[in-house]
Amino acid sequence: LGHILDANGEKMSKAKGNVVDPWVIINKYGADALRWYFFTSSPPGNVRRFDEKTVLEVTRRFFLTLWNVYSFFVTYANIDRFTPGTQGTQPEPAELDRWIISELNQLIVDVDSALERYDPTEAGRKIESFVDELSNWYVRRSRRRFWKSENDADKISAYNTLYQCLVTLSK
Repeated sequence: LGHILDANGEKMSKAKGNVVDPWVIINKYGADALRWYFFTSSPPGNVRRFDEKTVLEVTRRFFLTLWNVYSFFVTYANIDRFTPGTQGTQPEPAELDRWIISELNQLIVDVDSALERYDPTEAGRKIESFVDELSNWYVRRSRRRFWKSENDADKISAYNTLYQCLVTLSK
């Protein structure tokens, strides 16, 4: 197994007094943030430099971005009383919807491939990249579609697409 190094590059050891209490990190950032940090910081078995700032960065860059996308969806879906699968005939997806669904399908292939090779680091990094695209490309460019007062086919397509992305990411 690889070693965990402190921020100064020294091997962590109780005797040296440079061990980080995991409960302090878990209580501050959550177990998921710490877990995700270990998945994506370096491949299993490699030496890792542990730095609390990096766990904070994972929280900010990945978890809060994902939370903001989810929160955006829930806020507007509740306002419009959107319920997945109840709109009858599905509208023709917009070009932006087709693009993000294509990216989502590629993500599934890439993550499955990485996990089959026992490479959770690569799988996690692919998921992080997709969440960034979902937030910074899809949601930002679709905001006006969600903000419309009428529930037209374009708005329903945007809701269905974002819902599909969020559910697939959860899986």
